[in-house]
Amino acid sequence: MEDRGWFVGTAWLRERLGEAGLRVVQVGGDTHYARMHVPGAVFLPYGDLTVMRDGVPGMRPDAGHLAGLFGRLGIGPETAVLAYDVSGGTDAARLIWTLASMGHRGGLAILDGGLAVWVHEGHPTEAESPRIDPVGFTPHPDAGWEADRERVLALAEGRESGLLLDTRSRNEYVGMTLRMPRGHIPGALHLDWMDLLVGRHDPRLQDVAAMRARLAAIGLDDPGREVILYCESAHRASHTWAVLRHLGWEKVRLYDGSMAEWRMSDGPVVFGETPR
Repeated sequence: MEDRGWFVGTAWLRERLGEAGLRVVQVGGDTHYARMHVPGAVFLPYGDLTVMRDGVPGMRPDAGHLAGLFGRLGIGPETAVLAYDVSGGTDAARLIWTLASMGHRGGLAILDGGLAVWVHEGHPTEAESPRIDPVGFTPHPDAGWEADRERVLALAEGRESGLLLDTRSRNEYVGMTLRMPRGHIPGALHLDWMDLLVGRHDPRLQDVAAMRARLAAIGLDDPGREVILYCESAHRASHTWAVLRHLGWEKVRLYDGSMAEWRMSDGPVVFGETPR
């Protein structure tokens, strides 16, 4: 898979359907998959990408589990992977982040707009599940793709440099929720993950200039700075992580525990519109 960024369009995929070495994966949406999916795509339930760990939901499974999972999907360490979903890109992005964090060395990409755009444009679909030849996947976990609670706390307390980015809704960020704690991690900027989409009902990305302008407006204008993203369970945040990588940010990490872990560990929060 040649370097085309972390998101590719439907035309790119249409030209490569059936290409040797390319594994297309639909993440989530089992009822849709049973009726129609991209030809040759294998199915991966989103739930297979997360586990409950120490009472925290939505965490990445251990390396052994993931090695078996990817191998059964026919994904080896050098297999090019194109992921898509029916959820606006969040499920697919979580798979791509998980592969990257396990040291996957093949090309990784997300289908911009997912199945909805593929079908709307009239591209072919099928209902049959493809035959999968299992392969070996040896994980090489890379801590450079993630941040733990201690790293996030260091940024929140101003002891280390870097940016925190909250990708939840505005109401969640300011604290207008029933669930405690109300508010956001101290110092975190805010960007609803959907703010970089064409619209609430159009899951494609905005053009690059528009996305860069939106990021600059909230203080994300230096691709050389480290950015750590979070949401409730690192689901929505994984999409923004992929977008930042797509736009050239290199030091982008995902806080896997996100607010679910922060809440359980009684981490400090700020109520209101301002970061601190």
